[in-house]
Amino acid sequence: MAQTALADTSAAAASYISQQQCARQWRGFLHALGAEFVSALAPEDLHTLMARVGTRFASEQAPGPCQTLEELQQAMSRIWMELDWGYVLLTQHAEHLKITHHYSPLVAAFGREHAAWSSGFLQGVYQRWFDAAGSEGLRVVLTAPADAWGSAVFHLSR
Repeated sequence: MAQTALADTSAAAASYISQQQCARQWRGFLHALGAEFVSALAPEDLHTLMARVGTRFASEQAPGPCQTLEELQQAMSRIWMELDWGYVLLTQHAEHLKITHHYSPLVAAFGREHAAWSSGFLQGVYQRWFDAAGSEGLRVVLTAPADAWGSAVFHLSR
């Protein structure tokens, strides 16, 4: 029983925090926009569209030159935090670089049911930023769409 109450509390906390991530004045509009997108385009086309939007955004919000992965992570996170879009953690693995974006407002803006295609925005942003940092030829791939907390996981690899 106590564990169920804890789960309910966690779900309620996630829901509350998620709602705080998107201004009330935009929620209805963005939910309607997302519903219209879904009625007009296939999920893979929506993901591609959002990735293109993310690429455009990234071109306007460049992290600037960085010498190390840690500096790049800090520069990226600074951009996100200034916009109230959470932050990013970059973790090097043998076969890939793990990109974990925490607390984006995508779930709050478009709804949990649209997390897979709306996460394409972040994928496009990170692809553009890593290309600019000299990682041409490597691809950013979504491995886990945004969860209830707005956190999504990507891998950068060949």
